[in-house]
Amino acid sequence: MLKLKILHLNRFFYSGQTTHAFSLVREQQKQGFDARLIMDGNPSYQALALYKETLTELGAIVVKPGDLQGCLNYLGPWQPQIIHAHSPLTFPLAMALTKKYHAALVITCHGLGINRRETEACLHEAKAIICISVRVANSMRQFRDKVHIIPNGVDLNEFKPGKKSEPLKIAYVGRVDAGKQKGYNHFCKAVDLLAGVEFYVASDKKPASKTARYLGWTNEVADLLAQTDIMAGTGRAIIEGLACGNAVIILGRNCQGILTPEKAAKEEFLDLSGLAGNEPCYKNIFYDLAKLTQNKLYLEQLQAFGRELAVKTYDNTVLTQRIIQIYQNVITAKQ
Repeated sequence: MLKLKILHLNRFFYSGQTTHAFSLVREQQKQGFDARLIMDGNPSYQALALYKETLTELGAIVVKPGDLQGCLNYLGPWQPQIIHAHSPLTFPLAMALTKKYHAALVITCHGLGINRRETEACLHEAKAIICISVRVANSMRQFRDKVHIIPNGVDLNEFKPGKKSEPLKIAYVGRVDAGKQKGYNHFCKAVDLLAGVEFYVASDKKPASKTARYLGWTNEVADLLAQTDIMAGTGRAIIEGLACGNAVIILGRNCQGILTPEKAAKEEFLDLSGLAGNEPCYKNIFYDLAKLTQNKLYLEQLQAFGRELAVKTYDNTVLTQRIIQIYQNVITAKQ
């Protein structure tokens, strides 16, 4: 069987989506596929410096927004069979490349708001639409015949529990937009009320906290979460926290509270969006944190559960194989 040729497109900005694109391309290359990545946008010098090593490792390039000629120059005679777009901002570029190479278009929808008039042509053109959650899939109901729900995966060898030592360590990880600002502020306020803990924040916005150690946006999240005991965030950050053996609090626009085995058992696909739950309140968050920090056995049970859940549900090797199967199906249907 010929080696599958896959071109990934993504817009360059700080997010779990960017991390997902990197990890998916890396895993596809590891599994023997000819996967390449083009990031478009105008990243800052700091962003380029942060991800330079990863871009080099993957053989990826960064082009100006929508720069079709820049893409063609990079690709040369190489002919992709699959164009996989991860950002609606790259859809026009994806459409142009799909037409140029007579390739099959696959889209991953990482969030809500993608199904709109400006993206309609691209969604119709796509041979498969991958959604990271049921909530996102529900926004694509008119395309349900080609929708697949596949959550973000993480490398379980990179994201794994390290030595958990005293004092107890808490982390907030994630990009903070306007919708998440209130929850972020309330979480910081709640942690500040705790005694005898260390608090780390890996985010693009400084915390309103007297005790937090602010790390900025970092690509050293695996090392951080390996050492922490409790973390808060949404989406991919939560998955990374689980894989590293943390008890997790799902906190975004709303607070979904502690993820417990009982909650996980109720859903085939977990909602990690931070859009469900209650309006953030530092008192309720403090109560959840107190339950975790004051009961070591309960905390250790949740930490073990978190790793088990990540192994069972979010193994990047397995989820990448599911995506490869989708590629193969759409290529077979196209022939």
